[in-house]
Amino acid sequence: MDRVSGSFVIIVACVPFPARAQSEPLRPGAEIAIGWLDHGIRKPFRSAPPPGFIYEGEEERHTADLQFVYRSAPLTVALKPRLTARLQLNTAGRTSFASLGAEWRQHLLNDRVYAQTGIGLTIHDGYRMTPDPFAPGLSDAEAARRYRLYSRRTSFGSRVLFNPSLSLGVRLDTRWAIEAAFEHFSHAQLFGKQNPGINTIGLRLVHALGR
Repeated sequence: MDRVSGSFVIIVACVPFPARAQSEPLRPGAEIAIGWLDHGIRKPFRSAPPPGFIYEGEEERHTADLQFVYRSAPLTVALKPRLTARLQLNTAGRTSFASLGAEWRQHLLNDRVYAQTGIGLTIHDGYRMTPDPFAPGLSDAEAARRYRLYSRRTSFGSRVLFNPSLSLGVRLDTRWAIEAAFEHFSHAQLFGKQNPGINTIGLRLVHALGR
């Protein structure tokens, strides 16, 4: 997280932002984005676990996600949300996510900076519950196979999750922006008690479509 935040600050400080001519105002339109996110980051204020222990929701740590995003132009209702579609693919074969939702944006500093929050629904290709490696009667090979899954894959408790998100963007010019992004996936125990949740954080490069 420190590396991501440091890179974001350096980019903000170093990239010039050309002034827009008054005759060519920025017209908000659809956007596409690509991102690289750290997958399964440690939750705030949680210390490192003792040797041999893994926190729920951190079984997939130290892997990375490639994220693809589409955002519509702002709607004219409900505080002008952008409808969003996101595909977040884990590059190490762990859990990947596909989300649909909406995002709301607030511009700052003459449109150079914006803050954004969103909410969506997600389906994933991971495990609702990993197989129990401690079940009685298992062969050694099957117990070992299950334990590998138990220690490397997150049990989300539901195939459908909520996807709240936060991001902070800086415009490089009228077409391009870079965002620091945070994504959370869980179901708030609405579909059962098993709900470890998982967090991802990273950077996105955003391109505005159209005229």
